[in-house]
Amino acid sequence: MTDFLTNADHWRKRAELTRALAANAVKDQGRLLKVAEEYDRLAAHAERRRSAPVLTGSYVASGRPE
Repeated sequence: MTDFLTNADHWRKRAELTRALAANAVKDQGRLLKVAEEYDRLAAHAERRRSAPVLTGSYVASGRPE
């Protein structure tokens, strides 16, 4: 199964397909281009998430003593 939180390629492909739809659209071209921009933002976020260091150690919920 694909992890969409860290798969930037998935979001880039969606942006590319949406831009192709926008190129042929008559009515909602601007809206489709905005959606493609959001896919690009998700791709950038996925790249940052993929490269972020994984913290080790135990998790303690806030408000509870260790």
